[in-house]
Amino acid sequence: MSCFHPLAQIATAATVFLGDHGDVARLARTRGQSRQRLYRQAHTTIDTLRGTPLQHVQRQLQQSQQRCAQLQARVDALQQQLQDAILLDRAKQAQFATTAQAVGVSLSAAHTLLSVFTAKPPSVAQLGRFSHQAARRAKPLLAVLDRYSRAQARQIAADEIFVGKKPVLMTVEQHSMCWLGGRLAPGCDHQEWAQEFRALPALEQVTRDGATGMGKGLAVVNAERRQAGQPAIDDQADHFHLLREGQRALRQVRHKAERALERAGRAQRAVDRDRGRGVPLTGGAVTATNSLWRQAEAAYQRWSTQEEAWKRLRQALRLFSPAGELHTPVQAEATVRAALAELTGLEWQQLQSRMKGDQALTFLKRVEQQLAALPGVPALVRAAVRVEGLKRSVAALQAEGPAAAALRGVLLVGGLALSLAKGDGVQAQAQVQEVLQGVWRSSSLVEGVNSALRMQQARQKRLTAGLLDLKRLHWNMHSFRAGRRKGQSPYQRLGIVLPPGDWWTLLNMSPERLAAELSALNMAA
Repeated sequence: MSCFHPLAQIATAATVFLGDHGDVARLARTRGQSRQRLYRQAHTTIDTLRGTPLQHVQRQLQQSQQRCAQLQARVDALQQQLQDAILLDRAKQAQFATTAQAVGVSLSAAHTLLSVFTAKPPSVAQLGRFSHQAARRAKPLLAVLDRYSRAQARQIAADEIFVGKKPVLMTVEQHSMCWLGGRLAPGCDHQEWAQEFRALPALEQVTRDGATGMGKGLAVVNAERRQAGQPAIDDQADHFHLLREGQRALRQVRHKAERALERAGRAQRAVDRDRGRGVPLTGGAVTATNSLWRQAEAAYQRWSTQEEAWKRLRQALRLFSPAGELHTPVQAEATVRAALAELTGLEWQQLQSRMKGDQALTFLKRVEQQLAALPGVPALVRAAVRVEGLKRSVAALQAEGPAAAALRGVLLVGGLALSLAKGDGVQAQAQVQEVLQGVWRSSSLVEGVNSALRMQQARQKRLTAGLLDLKRLHWNMHSFRAGRRKGQSPYQRLGIVLPPGDWWTLLNMSPERLAAELSALNMAA
C-alpha cells in the first residue's frame, strides 16, 4: 500500500499518536522510511482532517439530525391523526345512513354529508338499503325491549299523529320520556287503541286528549280488567288542550268586545261630527248610537266576567292553590262547575264539551288516595304536603303584607315540625315528594316525541313501519343533552339496565343474545 494512500496516512497517524513504545520504529523499518518522516506525515494528516472537509461532514451531520427530528415530529402528528381518524368502510357508512334516518335526516341529505368525508360516497339507493336492513333488525330487538319497558310503565300519555291517512298510535311514559308504542295502524278506532292499552299490563293512568277512539278503547280495556278482578286504568283528560281551547274562546270573547266598542265609537264620532256642523240630529241616529254603547258595555262586562271565571277554572286545575294549599277533588270540582256556569256562549261550547265528566280532575283523586295510603304519622304527612305546596308558591311567599308573612310563618313551623320528627319527618317528606312527582295532568309531553316524526314527515312525506321501529329504538337509546334527564336515556330513566355500548352496538345484536343479557342484567327487576 502506498504511504500516500489516505488509509496509510491515517494508519501512520494512529501509530504515532496512539501506538505503544517501539511501534513507530517498527513501522519505519517496514516501510523503509525514517521515523522523522512518519512524524511529519502524522501531523500533516491531523492538519488535513481538521480543515474544511471535516467541517463539511459536521454540517451534513447536523442537517441530517434536524431532518430526522422533523420526520419524527411528522410521524408523531400522523400517528395522532390516525388515532382520531375513522375508517369510513362499509360498516361505518351503514351506521351513518341508519343514524341519519333515525334522527330525521333524509337519504339525499345523508349522501351530501358523506361527500364531505369521501370522494366516492355510496349512492342514495345504497344508503337506503343500509337503513332498510337496520330497520329489519330493529323490529325483533324492540320486541325484546318492549317486554321490559312496557312492564315498567304505570302512567302514559297517548296521542295520534297522522301519516297521510294512516295514524301512528303514540304512547309515551312521561317520567322517562320512553317511547313505548309507535304503531302505524290501519285506523284509530277503539279496537286499535284497546290493543295498545292491553300491551301495558302495569298501567294505572292514561293522560289523553278528547279523541273518541282512544276514550272508547280505554273503556273497553277497563271493562275487561273489571271482569278479571283487576283495577281499572284512570282516565286523565289532557289539560294542555283544555287550556288551549279556553284561551282561544276567551280571545274570541275579547275580540267581540273590542269590535263592539269600535262600532259604538264610529257611531258616536258620526253623531259628534253632525252636531258640530249644525246638522239636525234624528232620534234614530242617537238611539242607534246609544244602543251600540249598551251592546259594547254588555260585551265588555261579559269579557270581564268570563275572564275572571276562566282564571278560577285554570287555578282549579292546578295541584296547589296560590297560597300553597293542596286542592281537593271536591273543592276543585265545585270551582270548575261554578266557572263553567259563567262560561256561556258559542265560543265556549268546545270547552264545555271537553269538560263533561270529571276526567280533568283525575290527578287530584289519585293524589288524595295515594297520600291517604302512605304509612307513618298522618300529621307529618300533612305537614310535608303543606311545606311542598308553599315551596311551589314563591310569589305568595315573596309578596308584601300580613298574609305573605303568615305563609312564611307556616312554612317555618312546618319545616321545624318535620325536622324535630327526625327520621319520621324525613320519611314523610320523601314519600310526599314521590307522590307529587308522579302527578301528570297533561299529554303535551308526547308532542316532544311527535316532533321526531314530524321532522321525517316534512322531509320525506312518508313513514314506514320499519322506519318507525328504527326511530323508536334510537330515541329510547339516546342520551338527553339538557334538563333533569341530562346524561340518561329513556330506557335508563325507566329503570332498565342495558348491555354496554351505544344504540348501534345493540342494533347489531341478535334478539336471543339481547334477551339473555337483559335477563341477566335485570334479574332484580
